[in-house]
Amino acid sequence: MKKIGILLILILGAFTLTGCSNIFPLETTSPTTTTTMTEVITSQEDIDYNQLREDVYQDVYNQIYNDLYENIKDDILAEISDEEIMQIYQNVRQDIITQIEDGVMELEALSVLDKMISVGLTSAKAVIGINNLNDLGEIEATGSGVIYKKEGNQYYVITNHHVIEDAASIQIEFADTTTLETELLGVEKLVDIAVLRFTSVQEFPVAPFGDSSIIKKGQFITAVGNPSGVDYFNTMTMGIVSGINRYFDIDEDGTRDMFVNYIQHDAAINAGNSGGALFNLDGEIIGINTLKIVDYSIEGMGFAIPGNLVELIAGDIEEFGESKRKPMLGITFVDISQNKESLLASGALIPDDINEGFYIQDVVAGSSVDGYVLPGDIILEIGDVIIENTSQFVEGFSQYLVGDVIDIVVYRNGNTITLTDIELKGRE
Repeated sequence: MKKIGILLILILGAFTLTGCSNIFPLETTSPTTTTTMTEVITSQEDIDYNQLREDVYQDVYNQIYNDLYENIKDDILAEISDEEIMQIYQNVRQDIITQIEDGVMELEALSVLDKMISVGLTSAKAVIGINNLNDLGEIEATGSGVIYKKEGNQYYVITNHHVIEDAASIQIEFADTTTLETELLGVEKLVDIAVLRFTSVQEFPVAPFGDSSIIKKGQFITAVGNPSGVDYFNTMTMGIVSGINRYFDIDEDGTRDMFVNYIQHDAAINAGNSGGALFNLDGEIIGINTLKIVDYSIEGMGFAIPGNLVELIAGDIEEFGESKRKPMLGITFVDISQNKESLLASGALIPDDINEGFYIQDVVAGSSVDGYVLPGDIILEIGDVIIENTSQFVEGFSQYLVGDVIDIVVYRNGNTITLTDIELKGRE
């Protein structure tokens, strides 16, 4: 509180400065004044020197005040504890409540503010900086990560694979700019997840995972990360869930990739937010921010990997050093909806009334469907997905995990048959 007093004294000093008219003698004129000036100011009598002096003094005051504010703000905040911040907030909140006359909507808004403050003081602090270092120990890239687990004095961190890709070594960085070396446990490249581990006797906040399957379009969320690097460490922004189950062709093979049903949101994120957390208002991780659409005609389209998928992948990497969550059917096929005529021309036997499905060309030995599906089969359904086309199938199949048991419906030799109890396997 001593520094707050100092701030008040300095501000009063700034007021005193603005009252000293002899500091800036603006009434003097220069003998070298040109005709250009006289075209604008025809005579000294046209000048309102009192107004001019007042305007200049106000500008000086504003500059002094801003400089003092910026110089002292961080020091004051460093002296105020979280408990004091909460007390200040509660006092302001009570003042607002006493003035509420319209009822429910205002109270609901305050409830949101309560939760936002709570997230900022707890879970958001689990978001840290990630530095990608080259062979010379120089920083090649920076991003964000979130501490999601602690075992003894070992901490586990989630970030994006693209943040640490090709790193000679990886550092984590904290708000006070201290750094620690960290160990890379494993990655899932397609989903863009990496898991790190570091050891410290110091206590750090840990953020829990929430259930991303129950999020709804329109619900409030917060994004926390380090936009443009750690100079803006632990930036917190707010938005809503704009959409769910969004898909992209990450590997640019012409097909939307399965298993990455992104959460779309409009909280502000930028380069450096990658790997940071998307929180619900209970302070739970419901996503890991990974990309945004950057275009002059687009604003507020950020995307996060669903927290449920991240948690499953992280568990696999902790145990096996790799993800075993993406199932592999093990088939080479042609989409009938796109290629029926060419298939018929090549000699494939496809009935006139079948215009959708997958015509099987080959089956990978040891894969999920080996021993069930045969070359020449036409797959009509996989699990609960009735196949219409490849893109639609990719979306539907993304719900399945390794170990799930499904049925497959195929057309074979003039008959439609159901192949049951097929356990989905991961990549070998």
